Amino acid sequence: MTTDVPPLPAPLAALAGPREQVVDEHMFRLPPEARWRTTFRLQLFTAAGLRPVAIATQMPSAGEGRSLANAAEECAAVVWRQYCPDEPEPPVWMEVMVTDDESSLPSRGPQLVTFTADRAEHTLHGPEWLSVSPADIDALVGRPVDLTRGSGFIAPEIEPDPESTYAARLVVWLPRPTPFREDGCMATGVPWWRRFGRQLVPRRRGRDCCWYHGGDWQKVTRLAIRLAEQAKADGLSFDDTMSYVLDHPDARRLTEWEREALDSLLVDTIRPYAPWPRREGYNNGQHRAQAMLDAGVRRVLVERYNDQ
Repeated sequence: MTTDVPPLPAPLAALAGPREQVVDEHMFRLPPEARWRTTFRLQLFTAAGLRPVAIATQMPSAGEGRSLANAAEECAAVVWRQYCPDEPEPPVWMEVMVTDDESSLPSRGPQLVTFTADRAEHTLHGPEWLSVSPADIDALVGRPVDLTRGSGFIAPEIEPDPESTYAARLVVWLPRPTPFREDGCMATGVPWWRRFGRQLVPRRRGRDCCWYHGGDWQKVTRLAIRLAEQAKADGLSFDDTMSYVLDHPDARRLTEWEREALDSLLVDTIRPYAPWPRREGYNNGQHRAQAMLDAGVRRVLVERYNDQ
């Protein structure tokens, strides 16, 4: 009796073939000169005449620095330059995010990440993600692959976070969101003409493409900023500001979506790295930033560190 094996996704079918594992580094680190501090398990599979395959596995909840999803271009480019500098194309790049039992992060299956490559500079940009299965990865390299974090994983010492504070920021100067989800509303980011045009003609009505675009961010952000500033004037700490805002009578008058949106600004904070047009991006919150840029929101509450 035989079992039908599902065909490989189209981007992988032409790349499949038996390869040998030549690297299994459980604590791969980006070099000191890299923009981000990131660690992950790196497995590299190669064969003559076949494009190398790199599998990066990370446990975000264990203090491994910037996530693979947010540092995909740099991680893949470093591996290309370090291990495959003579290859005309970067390795086929797979990302695997694993979670421990105590993590609040959602589980996420393996992802194939494709890029636009600058072959002369060995740099990458424009990542796009496609979900694949563990069986797809096995078929791609012609052998079973261990997708766990590995026995050689040593959890980095988690440095204490610098003291945070809430601050109001002009939305028009938020960094350009970099799409990494499959939602159509995150397909292209926000061009400069829409960034400024929406400030002149804001849009209050929600869209049905996703939760992020589903309501009135203008109303929510104004309330969040006003109440956070009141809490600061009363001498409340960063942590106490959350309950002050969310328990305020004005917050209780919001619709269900508006309360969820307000909660997200205080708890799951937006954390931009640097203002547009610089390209540092976000630690968190870029889909909400996309929705606010699309709607022409004037100001938004973000989290920043007191030493910034």
